[in-house]
Amino acid sequence: MKELSRRVWHILGGLCLSIAGLLITRQIFILVFCSVAIVFLIFELIRLRFPQLNRRFITCFRALIREREASTLTASAYLLIAASIVFIVCDKSITVMAVTFVAVGDPVAGMVRGKSLEGSGACFVACLVAGAILAAATSIALWVVVTGAICATLMEFLSLPLNDKLTMPLASTSAMSLIKLVTVV
Repeated sequence: MKELSRRVWHILGGLCLSIAGLLITRQIFILVFCSVAIVFLIFELIRLRFPQLNRRFITCFRALIREREASTLTASAYLLIAASIVFIVCDKSITVMAVTFVAVGDPVAGMVRGKSLEGSGACFVACLVAGAILAAATSIALWVVVTGAICATLMEFLSLPLNDKLTMPLASTSAMSLIKLVTVV
């Protein structure tokens, strides 16, 4: 039940972030989002420094926190870091696509079977479906979406030392941005 609550939290949070990124003007979104991200990251660092505050945080958010996150940054912090970077540096449509990939692909993989071929297959399908929906609302070609979905899925599947909430959006945004740049030139 705890993992389901956590996955639903990540899906809803990521999708809300993506929708806001699409609907709000770029400058206002970046200002507000980065401000919220900075405040959240400062809180994360403070809670990790003060055990009493950390215990209270863990108690309040027990349904959403993994055991190892009691002594490290939460997955939400990694997503906020990655999203801040890509929203500042990259095209808004591609960034929204990449954040949506991590918002739906990673939790779906976990619901199916985690870091396995089945889980990664589910991640890829979820990324493709979400990407196809977003492609209809943006100017991103479907083959760019497929490339981003492949990169996001690879980052989900690989057991890298970095959190996949960080690597999935960074890798998929980089790949889609590069492909979009090469096809424009």
